[in-house]
Amino acid sequence: MNENIFAHEKHGELIKELLSAYQRQELSAGQILKILRKDILEMSQVEYAALTGISRRTLSDLEQDLSSPTFLVFNAAFQPFGLQAGLIPIVKD
Repeated sequence: MNENIFAHEKHGELIKELLSAYQRQELSAGQILKILRKDILEMSQVEYAALTGISRRTLSDLEQDLSSPTFLVFNAAFQPFGLQAGLIPIVKD
């Protein structure tokens, strides 16, 4: 997959909404990954794991927030959507 999913405007809006929910602590990174995998790419865990080069078990653990992945694994999981790990400002209510 050479094309960045984020480049598609309709997907970009969904990604922005999900990231806003993440910053407000309404969604976890794992929940976002699952939504993106299923709703944008319409892929199974097996297909997505093969695409990203991580194991299906690791992907499952990420989506269920059962692990603390390395930056390498985290970045690999979110790369198809043009996202990577980074520092974000704290949102105060």
